[in-house]
Amino acid sequence: MNLAGVVLLIFAAVFIALYIISTSPEIQQWYAKYEEILYKIDMAIVSIGYTHIITIIIFLIYLIKCFFPILSMPAVCILTGMVFPATTAIIVNAAGLLMMFTVKYNFGLKYGGGKAQRVLYKNQVSRILVEYSGKGNPWLLFILRFIPSFPINAVSQLYGSLKFNYKKYIIISMAAFMPKLFSYTFIGVSIFDPLSFGFFLPLILLFAVSGISVLVLNALLNHLEKV
Repeated sequence: MNLAGVVLLIFAAVFIALYIISTSPEIQQWYAKYEEILYKIDMAIVSIGYTHIITIIIFLIYLIKCFFPILSMPAVCILTGMVFPATTAIIVNAAGLLMMFTVKYNFGLKYGGGKAQRVLYKNQVSRILVEYSGKGNPWLLFILRFIPSFPINAVSQLYGSLKFNYKKYIIISMAAFMPKLFSYTFIGVSIFDPLSFGFFLPLILLFAVSGISVLVLNALLNHLEKV
């Protein structure tokens, strides 16, 4: 897991380097040839209209994602950022994420922790870390929401099965996932200006935060194994 964390931090450094390179006059001159085309595509998407229908479709995607992985979370957030202004896109994505957290929490509350619980409970250290005196570990929940590609629904179902306080669960989950939600959304908002700072910054933050969270979790697991 340490290797994964280091790789993510390396990716953050790579994107910093790419942004610095992209500011060179030669790259900017080359990019100017395509900038107007990308701007026209962006404006065409923004002017589609039917915002209420698009919002309903996005919420349906979030609902379906509770049980079927039709699109990845980054893909949905980026798509929303492409079709809505930044503020609206963040609100729509946050509402969809809240719905996912709630649906799978209640599913776990009713039907148990499922596969995630069975896998984690095979290891004594991970079981102790998750259960946290039988109440569920709030710090672990926070870290797991930071980690890239960690199954959102599996964590939600697991904490529902532990009967972890719902209000605390939602606050921690939303707060911890917000850096990724903002990053994914702003990638979508800036996707038609790929050499802008607004496009590179969320990628850099996403990899940096994810890498640090993986290293922290690994350090915590190593500490518990020694205790």
